[in-house]
Amino acid sequence: SETMSEKTVPRRESLRKVRFGTSDMMVTEVCGGTMTWGSFNDKEDDAHDQLDKLWSLGVNFLDTAELYPVGWNYGATTERWIGNWLKKRTEDGTLKRQDIYIATKINPSHIGSEHPERKGGTPHGYDSEIMHWSCDQSLKRMGCEYIDLFQIHWPSRDVPIMSTPTFMPGGDNRFAKFHDTGEVEDFERTVSSIKELIDAEKIKHWGVSNENAFGITMLCMTCLKLGCPLPVSCQNDFSILNQTYEEDTYEAAYRFGMVGLPYGALCGGVLTGKYFENSKPEYAQKDADERPIDKCRHRVSSSFQPRYGATLAMQATKEVVELAEEWNITPTELSLAWAIGRVCNASVIIGTTTVRQVEECVGAALLDLPDALKKAVDKIHEKYRNPCVFYADKEVWQGIEGRRAEEPEL
Repeated sequence: SETMSEKTVPRRESLRKVRFGTSDMMVTEVCGGTMTWGSFNDKEDDAHDQLDKLWSLGVNFLDTAELYPVGWNYGATTERWIGNWLKKRTEDGTLKRQDIYIATKINPSHIGSEHPERKGGTPHGYDSEIMHWSCDQSLKRMGCEYIDLFQIHWPSRDVPIMSTPTFMPGGDNRFAKFHDTGEVEDFERTVSSIKELIDAEKIKHWGVSNENAFGITMLCMTCLKLGCPLPVSCQNDFSILNQTYEEDTYEAAYRFGMVGLPYGALCGGVLTGKYFENSKPEYAQKDADERPIDKCRHRVSSSFQPRYGATLAMQATKEVVELAEEWNITPTELSLAWAIGRVCNASVIIGTTTVRQVEECVGAALLDLPDALKKAVDKIHEKYRNPCVFYADKEVWQGIEGRRAEEPEL
């Protein structure tokens, strides 16, 4: 049997670039995430430092949204900061716009690009007027002539968003208001609007996010009917602790040539191991100067995405941390390398708040996990089965005994 010293993970010297589905984009397998820049990261210089590090390490793919930042101070700021960085770095010759791929998103709740004549909290259904308005605002903020990947942030119909895959008609299991019920005309409205943006050369490709098999199938069939290019990607929540995407959603994506661009691979930082600050202090200590544990997400804003730090998720995470240590890599490296290695994904979004985190997360993309290690991850998955989501009763799920990430480890 393998000894401790034999359990090592191969590490390549450089990042791979892969074709992004059916598009002509050749992207790195790690994509720079930006959603905390403007809230958890409250200084623009910190965001620029992370962008500089991403670029210097070879990352050529960024993901943002009109919605960002999140947690608080929602909307517009993150795109503006990216635009300022792009202007600075293209003017000083560090990069050319065509050498970096930029993805952004439009949401049906109007957050970030509020239309002057359509305010008031009523959600939209991705109609032509709002799609052009939103896209134009993103282009203006980032100082770009086009967007490489324009994504629908979440469906406008009455389906669950995050936290659960369980569908209930009428908008149950959904944190945001819905606009429609997913009729044929609703999908035709969305696809027609996307086609207008492509024809106007405002966007090159498009994708979906927080979507399910029905939505992907209907959108793609509508594209075939209306002569619109198919979406190229799906950006869903996906991690060792939430593999629901690989059920029937992945089949729908696969059949239409769509690739995964998942978020949440570190479960909001939980899978780094830092929320075991007493029993495993080395992980929280990594960023103790810049991001002490009491300034980290689940301690600062416990109501924001609490699913990642649920009691069962913490129990599963403990086993992930111990497994990583057994193989002489960090929990961060294991979690990201595992997600990158899944056949459903082309690139995996990382979320960082420090330059050091950028280095560790990008470095994870250099690892090729041995089969024995992947099988050990499967064992954890079979034991806990997606502990970051609930299936039947949210209150029961939230009431399961144990420590949550928001609670200090005693």
